[in-house]
Amino acid sequence: MAEIRIDAAKAERMISQIFRDEKGMLSADAKAFAANICHRLSAAMPTPTNPPLAGYRIISKHPPHGDSAFNEAVAKKFAEAKDELFTANTLWELVYDQGHDLPPNVVDPR
Repeated sequence: MAEIRIDAAKAERMISQIFRDEKGMLSADAKAFAANICHRLSAAMPTPTNPPLAGYRIISKHPPHGDSAFNEAVAKKFAEAKDELFTANTLWELVYDQGHDLPPNVVDPR
């Protein structure tokens, strides 16, 4: 079945117009029915996603214990800091790599 994406206010106006045109309903009644339908459709939808969260990760409050790869990477970056400008961005990338992607029901990958 095809997915339909439409602004809720526009859907409400369209449904209300159909009730008025095809069923001869009064404007106030048609609007109330349309609002009820849209409210029910919205409630039936899965948890809303947030595309701007794509690329964000969940990072633990505590550093990984027993993860020698992370410890070695940090030690290596600190050793390299003598030879080049070590930035906070470099360290943050190491921390970010330890995070987990947000669940798909939070981030819409489209």
